[in-house]
Amino acid sequence: MLSRVARLVWFAVVSLIAGSILLLILQNPQSSRFHFLFWETPELPFSILLILAFGLGIFVMMLCLVGYKLFRLKPGR
Repeated sequence: MLSRVARLVWFAVVSLIAGSILLLILQNPQSSRFHFLFWETPELPFSILLILAFGLGIFVMMLCLVGYKLFRLKPGR
């Protein structure tokens, strides 16, 4: 296990990297459309689409982790 100070340093480094990436993404003024099967988004800034895709990925990963923990904690296994 990481000590409290090491965990804080790790969190600060990851936050700094994530903030830098977010800043670079938000500076992209290019607009684009997203087509999926028969669904099409209106023309949005590319940065919004990237942030939405990242958020959706985090949400799906959280659901997978919750399902994994629930499956692993079933009695009789």
